[in-house]
Amino acid sequence: MHPAVVPFLLGFAVGSIPAAWLVVRLATKQDVVREGSGNVGAANALRVTRSKWVGIAVLVLDACKGAAAVWLAVAWQGGWAVGALGWATVGAVAGHNFNPWLSIATRRLAGGKGFAAAAGALLVFRPLVVAGWLLTCLVAWLGFRRARGITDDAPASVIATIAMIPAAWLLYDAATAWTCAGINLLCVPKILPELPAVFAEARARKGQDA
Repeated sequence: MHPAVVPFLLGFAVGSIPAAWLVVRLATKQDVVREGSGNVGAANALRVTRSKWVGIAVLVLDACKGAAAVWLAVAWQGGWAVGALGWATVGAVAGHNFNPWLSIATRRLAGGKGFAAAAGALLVFRPLVVAGWLLTCLVAWLGFRRARGITDDAPASVIATIAMIPAAWLLYDAATAWTCAGINLLCVPKILPELPAVFAEARARKGQDA
């Protein structure tokens, strides 16, 4: 068996726990998959319930899923081999983004965007990547806000996530960069469809101001 299989499957199993669906269901009896944007994550949980505490709880739980996936991989292999931890991270993000249980229940691909799960996993063994990720996102967000009047974080998130790959190589090693590449493949396509509406809204607002 390939050494990546077990860490990936462990990560996928933990990542597939639908924290947002469970928390929203318990708090308000609403179905986060069928309301709001349909995204199974903290932002949509906040949007659907209008409760910042629900949003915070989902964000923390999603990050904990990623962290738990890495710790399970550490326990399984009895060490901190970055390759296995990377596969556990990618597995957690995949399980979160393409949730098998909710997808079966709704008969369509259902899941979140995976950013919180990825951050929670990387914080365990590559914290500088997360620090750089957040800093780049903040700088990009400020830049978009100043230059284009865009307050939505989607464009900044895309730039910061792509920048993770070379940053991980410089800060750590190639294995970490490949992990970040996997995160990009799973997360960035989830947010790209939002960009046209974000830029269109900014252009319309700028036209009104003019």
